[in-house]
Amino acid sequence: MDDFRTTDVRPANTTLVYSFRLSKNRLAFWGLNAGSFVLLLVFGWFFIWYLTLVRPDFARDFLPGSISPLVLLAWLLGVFVGQLLLHESIHGAFFWMYTRRRPKFGFRGWYAFAAAPGWYFPRREYMVITLAPFALFSILGMILLAGLPVGALLPVLLAAIVNAASSVGDLWISVKLFFARGSVIVEDLGDGMDFYTLN
Repeated sequence: MDDFRTTDVRPANTTLVYSFRLSKNRLAFWGLNAGSFVLLLVFGWFFIWYLTLVRPDFARDFLPGSISPLVLLAWLLGVFVGQLLLHESIHGAFFWMYTRRRPKFGFRGWYAFAAAPGWYFPRREYMVITLAPFALFSILGMILLAGLPVGALLPVLLAAIVNAASSVGDLWISVKLFFARGSVIVEDLGDGMDFYTLN
């Protein structure tokens, strides 16, 4: 059934093979937080390495001591909120692209989400939806880091790192979906998803 297309009617010939709800799985909650911290270190190193490679003037001309801790904290907060909104907006845009329906946006506790409950996506399309914010944000971040004035680099650097680290759930689901056997379709419910196989 490789010709399956996104639909708002679950096919009759499906079997539920995996169901996940973050709000009901404390182990996954802490596991994803730990994974996010690891990605923060990994992508922090990567984007700083990349920046020093393409912009040696950043280390030479940017003086961290010239920014007060209060201003730096305000930057961090602004970057986090802006990145979060843009990240979920990208998910939403790709949901809309495949469904032509407005996606559902929400916020539960410590995480925001975009979802399309009641819609069923084939593996390839759902992986595009899932990985789009990570890929687009990272590529755009690298382009901007190479070309922006020195004074504008720190917010972009922080946004690229935070976005990559906060994509831990997207990356985990993509890996799980990649290795799932058979023809898989996915329903995204916001705080989790259901995987079905087509019989």
